[in-house]
Amino acid sequence: MGKANDVQFERARPRIWDRLYPYLSILPALIIIALFTVYPFVYAVRISFFQNLLTKPRSHPFIGLQNYEEVISSYYFRSALTVTALYAIAVVLGVLIFGLGVAMLLNSNIRLANGLKIIILLPWAIPTVVAGLMWKWILNSDFGILSGILYSFGLISSYIPFLANPTLAKISLVMAHIWKEGPLAAIFFLAGLQLIPKELYEAAKIDGGGGWRLFRNITLPLLRPIILIVIVYETMTAILVFDLIYVMTGGGPADSTALLSWFAYAEIFKSLNLGHGVALAIIIALITLVLILIYLRLLKTEEINV
Repeated sequence: MGKANDVQFERARPRIWDRLYPYLSILPALIIIALFTVYPFVYAVRISFFQNLLTKPRSHPFIGLQNYEEVISSYYFRSALTVTALYAIAVVLGVLIFGLGVAMLLNSNIRLANGLKIIILLPWAIPTVVAGLMWKWILNSDFGILSGILYSFGLISSYIPFLANPTLAKISLVMAHIWKEGPLAAIFFLAGLQLIPKELYEAAKIDGGGGWRLFRNITLPLLRPIILIVIVYETMTAILVFDLIYVMTGGGPADSTALLSWFAYAEIFKSLNLGHGVALAIIIALITLVLILIYLRLLKTEEINV
C-alpha cells in the first residue's frame, strides 16, 4: 500500500506542476505590471478625491468629486476639449492620408525604394522633443528656413511668425505631428499592401478596372483592419501629446494650441494643484478608453465582415 501511494503521489506531482507552471511563468510580468501600472493608477485615483495643493503639503482633506467638478467647470475645459478634438481629427486624417500615400509609393516598382524606406522612417525614429525643436527652428519668425525659402522665391514680403499666430500655430503643430507619426503608419500600410495577392489586381484589370476602382474595391477593403489599428494608435497619440506642444508652442499663443494634456501639466506644475491635475488626467484617460472601445468594436465588426 505504501508503494502504491508513493507511485500515485509521483504521478500527481507532475500534473500539479503542469497546472501551476503557466501561472508561475507569467507571475513576474504580473508583479511588474502591478507595481508600475496598477498601483500608480489606483494611487492617482485616490489622490483625485482629496484636496492636494503642493503649497499645503500637510493638508489633504477628502473632498470627493469636487476636483472633477472644478476641472469640468473651469474656464479652459470646454475650449481645450474642442481644441483637442479638432487636433485629433486633423492629425488622424493627415497621418492616414500621408501614410497610405507613402506606402503606395514605396509598394510600386520605383527605383531606390529600399533607400526611401529608410529615409521616410527617420522622422519617426527621432525623439519627439528633438523633432519639436527642429520644427520650431524651421518655423522661426526671424531665421526660419521655411520663411527664408518663401522669401527667396518672392512669395512673401517678410518672414511669417508661424508660431505667434493662433491659426498658423495650430496648422504648424498638426504638420509637425504628421511628419513625426506618418512614417510609422506608412510602414503599417506597406506591410498590408504587400500581403494583398497580386492576382486580385490582375483579375480586376482584365475585367476593365481602373486605378481608382482597384483602390476602392480591393485596396481599401483589405486594408480596413490596419486602417482602424492606425486610427486607434494615432488617436491615443494625438490626445496624449504633450512634448511636441511644450517644445513648439508652450500651449500658445493665447491657449490656441493648449490641449487637455497641456492643462493637466499646467495644473500640477504651474498652479501647483495636484488634485486638479490628476483629476484631469483621469478624465483624459476615460475619454481615450471610450474611444478605444468604440474603435475595437468597429475593428471586430470589420473583421467579421471581411
